[in-house]
Amino acid sequence: MANVNRRDFIKLAGSAALATGLQPWQQAAGAAEQNKPNVIFMFADQMRAQAMGCAGNTCVDTPNLDRMAAEGLHLTNAISCEPICTPFRGQLLTGRYPHTTGITDNDIRLPDDEMTVGEAFKNGGYRTGYIGKWHLAGYRNDPVDKKNRRGWDYWAVENCDHNHFHFRYYDAEEKKHVMKGWEPYNQTDLATDFIQENRDNPFCLFMSFGPPHNPYTGPESLRHLYHDVPDRPNLNKGERWQYKHITPYYQMINSLDQCVGRIIDALKENGIDRNTIVCFSSDHGDMLQSQGHRRKRRPWEESINIPFIARYPDGIPPGRQEDFLFASVDIMPTLLGLAGVPIPDGVEGWNMADAFMQRGNPEERDAVFLFHNDSGDEEHQEHRWAVPDWRGIRTKEWVYAYHTKGEWVLYNLRDDPYELNNLIDDPKYAEKKKELRERTEQMRRELGEDIPLIDVGRTGIKLPPPRV
Repeated sequence: MANVNRRDFIKLAGSAALATGLQPWQQAAGAAEQNKPNVIFMFADQMRAQAMGCAGNTCVDTPNLDRMAAEGLHLTNAISCEPICTPFRGQLLTGRYPHTTGITDNDIRLPDDEMTVGEAFKNGGYRTGYIGKWHLAGYRNDPVDKKNRRGWDYWAVENCDHNHFHFRYYDAEEKKHVMKGWEPYNQTDLATDFIQENRDNPFCLFMSFGPPHNPYTGPESLRHLYHDVPDRPNLNKGERWQYKHITPYYQMINSLDQCVGRIIDALKENGIDRNTIVCFSSDHGDMLQSQGHRRKRRPWEESINIPFIARYPDGIPPGRQEDFLFASVDIMPTLLGLAGVPIPDGVEGWNMADAFMQRGNPEERDAVFLFHNDSGDEEHQEHRWAVPDWRGIRTKEWVYAYHTKGEWVLYNLRDDPYELNNLIDDPKYAEKKKELRERTEQMRRELGEDIPLIDVGRTGIKLPPPRV
């Protein structure tokens, strides 16, 4: 028999599937051992779930994300367990909760003894790569030391720098590179080169985009867009801060959508798109003055609900929008599960690969544990975005949270998706509040989370002001 390279094998496998009358994803399980799927995980910084066309937003253009959702799986209840940059990244790399790894706030180092997703894929025979923001070195300087960046063969990373027009990165030999222009476009150039170079061998590539994180400035080519965006219903009338920033926020998201399109096009051009798992998500959302709040660290949907789309033509049935709960701590074991790579011991997240691929009757979460823990640093506590420590729970229907000053929020998300009516002090919902508080404490016990909650300096807590 003539030699068949990996791309030709994929095409032949697809033809064989059609010949037998079986769908590609029905063939995938038997072919997995012969042909490992590639994995590309792309994630934005500070992009809320509501900022996509496929999520019902008609104000921003995301045709490639919408197409990706139509060709794969769109999760409407993907939740960032602790909606801050570094803690999310700790969960993403380890599949373990912030209180377990100790990564409970920004600028905390990934412990040197934690097994990472990069190491797991590398041990599974994959060529690994990481492009973009890291923010796990315990500091914000570059370059990231070798121990901290373990598991990644290809490395084009800046630790933490939100200059979106000046992509400075370091390679695996700690050589500095500078690429001028819009950072996500440059990072996508590197990614398409990586795909081209590794098309004949299984690879795992993580892409960590900086936008739409503030500073809110979109690329020049898109600055003519989104200058007449209507208010979200939970935005206070007359609030000018949002008007100033929502326009460039959507411009930045549009640019990321272009990058997603380029990545999928590169996979198609190299004949490997069907056997590649492509995911798009974000570390957390952005309040953008909804509920009178900015940024993240809050229990409202604009902060905790993140986009999550997965496309895998040979494994994930297309055209599905699902509402099962999916926590940020679940991403690492699910990616490994989809690829058939062993999940390391000690992983606390759920492997939801069966739910993604509609195999069997997989168990679903009844709730996601929500967590915010301040670093305790006095200087940090004085920042305007600081909030007291809080704990909470998110189910399909409800969100509940309490903080150091007492009960905080209780919303029925089915009846009140914009969280306009806080039921925390409504006596009619006293039993529901008690039930969710008890479930929160039960999850704390089950997960071994017993960190004392602390207040923050002078800022204190700010509830949504009355609407006018």
